[in-house]
Amino acid sequence: MSEKKNTSDDSDYVSVPQFYAGTDVFLTGGSGFMGKVLIEKLLRSCPDVGHIFVLMRCKQGKSPEARVKDLTDNPFFETLKKQNPTALAKLVPMFGDCMQLRLGMSDEDIRQLQSVSVVFHLAASVRFNDPLKDAILTNVLSTREIFEICKGLPSLKAVVHVSTAYSNPEQLHVEERLYSPKADWKKMLECALQFDHQVLNILTDKITNSAPNTYTFTKGLAEQVCKDYQSQLPLVIFRPSVVVNTIDEPLVGWIDNLNGPSGMLLGAGTGIVRTDLMPLENRANTIPADISIKALLLAAWQRGTKEHTFRGDYLPVYNSAAEYEHSWQYKKMLDCGKANMTRLSFTKLLWVPGGSATTWRLKYYVMVLLAHILPALLVDALCLISGKKPFLMKIQRKVFLAQASLRYFVYNQWIFETKRFRSLRDELQGDDVKTFSWHLSEEKIDQFYFECWMGVRRYLLNDPDETIPKAAKKMNRLILIDRVLKVGFALLVLYLVWHSSILHHLEMQLVRHSR
Repeated sequence: MSEKKNTSDDSDYVSVPQFYAGTDVFLTGGSGFMGKVLIEKLLRSCPDVGHIFVLMRCKQGKSPEARVKDLTDNPFFETLKKQNPTALAKLVPMFGDCMQLRLGMSDEDIRQLQSVSVVFHLAASVRFNDPLKDAILTNVLSTREIFEICKGLPSLKAVVHVSTAYSNPEQLHVEERLYSPKADWKKMLECALQFDHQVLNILTDKITNSAPNTYTFTKGLAEQVCKDYQSQLPLVIFRPSVVVNTIDEPLVGWIDNLNGPSGMLLGAGTGIVRTDLMPLENRANTIPADISIKALLLAAWQRGTKEHTFRGDYLPVYNSAAEYEHSWQYKKMLDCGKANMTRLSFTKLLWVPGGSATTWRLKYYVMVLLAHILPALLVDALCLISGKKPFLMKIQRKVFLAQASLRYFVYNQWIFETKRFRSLRDELQGDDVKTFSWHLSEEKIDQFYFECWMGVRRYLLNDPDETIPKAAKKMNRLILIDRVLKVGFALLVLYLVWHSSILHHLEMQLVRHSR
């Protein structure tokens, strides 16, 4: 597919805030990490946007209204609240469930969407170990159902489907285009709706053709749903790589989940994770959340303002990924973590951070036994003795399973073509350049390693910067205790070896004299 160049003069340019002004937006996945960043950026940088309808289900006894309030009570929204105190009133919670037909929405709620012009479908299950049935319902059924709803929206300008850069993981060189389907999405969806979990769990490996997990398999299927609807809707496929902390706005280093590098940093920084199986020279392709969301908003803007320049079956695909030189090398990431572990340590520490990564499986399993399992059993035993609830063995089990689920992605490297993704910022003019463009450099990426560490400290562990001196004192005490214990253990081993050698020598002397 090809696209025509924009040959219009500057007078025809529609700015991004102009495009969204008075525009009602429908959003799924608003409670997720990217959803929060999208809501905040849209309200802050496009203050005249219309209503933002946010699909949410009830969770833990909380209504969608209560969940939206919890979402916006986050420090991440403080800048927005100061700049535009009434902006959050534009959020309209909508009850629904992405695993249900018609998204679980009532007729009345669907009628409220008649004024919607832009749709962002971010909702997805990002858990790699989801049962196949759940993954199909969440990632494939929801895509079909939202497209069916979109067909009834008279003012529709753009529908952005958020996929993943790893929707075709067997392709190590990923172009900005659709790939051949690995299965018929309609048949897969029919199976998920008809069969129970047990049947599909038995057939998972055969159905997915041994895909690394159900997440990538079903996200690939969802892209095929887009292909079948491309002539009926103004669609865009947006593929982020590993989305990490914000790099610039509104808070530097903000993060709210343990997925990807943030989980590795937290585990290592608290002294819980002490080994992993990974080639340190490999790289993880990460994209800061705020950069990816800027591009997401621009993808809808470009589709909505230039639809007339494209054919009816046009389906642009954007790989929202970092260029190779800006991706994260595991060695550099671990070195940065080690440099900060003692200087900017966490107040919540289990033990002194340490350990190493290896590519030797035997060494890895020995290290897991010695550095993860045995200490966990000891700590849990002490918890039981003191009347407290054991916790560490459960955590180490999760760590082991998480490392196993990520191994395919750690041992493989991908090259992502990003020409169309980068072209989004090249289209910008005037104030839009400052508000929606981005720039990455080696120096900025190096600083970003540090900001990610601080982000984990501030926003995941709720450790304010004022606690750094206190944390440093605690770390120094633990280092001292750690060294004393290591020296004591070494002396004990030497004593036992020496003592056993003396006993052996005496025994030999007695044997000689007895003769």
